Amino acid sequence: MAAAEVPAPSLSEIANEGPVLNLVNKRLRALRKRLNRISQMEESRAQGKTLNKEQEETLRSKPYVVAGIDELEKIRQPLLSALDQEIELVLAKNSHKIDSSPGEIADEGNAAAAEPEVKEQIGDASAVSDLLNLLYFGSIFDVQTLMRANDNMLRRTHERNCCLTYDYVTDDDAAGDPLKELDLDVVATVGGLLISRPVNSSLSHKDSLEKCADHAKLWLTNAAQPIEAGSNITYAGLREKLNKIMASDYFTTTPEIRAPVDVAAAPGNYTFQVPPVHGSVIPPASMHVPVEGSGTEFQQEVISS
Repeated sequence: MAAAEVPAPSLSEIANEGPVLNLVNKRLRALRKRLNRISQMEESRAQGKTLNKEQEETLRSKPYVVAGIDELEKIRQPLLSALDQEIELVLAKNSHKIDSSPGEIADEGNAAAAEPEVKEQIGDASAVSDLLNLLYFGSIFDVQTLMRANDNMLRRTHERNCCLTYDYVTDDDAAGDPLKELDLDVVATVGGLLISRPVNSSLSHKDSLEKCADHAKLWLTNAAQPIEAGSNITYAGLREKLNKIMASDYFTTTPEIRAPVDVAAAPGNYTFQVPPVHGSVIPPASMHVPVEGSGTEFQQEVISS
């Protein structure tokens, strides 16, 4: 028997509760939708219908979905009380500032804001540069990946298919357009731009690392700038795609580790196609830039050296 559907909050309630509780309500709606799908699957199984693997996994998640709904319902009122207390503290603090002279407020504010901001910017830039140094040369000197090219191809193809499948079976109004193969291509390409030198580039490693750092800074600032000249794909747009991946069950599901020989013996498990969908914001990836570390580039350098 299907579980009773929990009524969603009205639009007037959402409008009056503010952005924090709106976020809680949004998560509740998603969990309720999932619980309704689980109830439908239970009815189908009770009628003797066979469920596929994805449906069985979804069915097994019912205790966690119910627990999540229960927990979110419990924290709504305490969260509202905590927000009221936070607002009172902010109002009291602002009231204290109003009692001070305008000159004192300006001097204290400028001195307090300027120094930490400068230190933070310098520290962030140094940390990004330090991390990119390791990633860059780790990619340059890596030959083990090339030696295991076939195994890596199978595993990565499997990861891509899993990612697209989890996204496809998600039924959430806020999920946006479904992911496509081209979206994953762009994620991989930009990842390469952060840690690799483009093939046939005349840049030194020093200059190439500076380019990598520029890409990293634009990524971290969620820039609306195109990733490459002539492309309509921005760092901000790509971040939305990556956030979508990390918000899906694909990100939290524990993988089933299989030996490469088993993977190769069952190619059907890794070549299935997600049913076609439309509306991806990512156009054909004509902006693909080969980078050092690929098998093709490695062969080119060996031949030319």
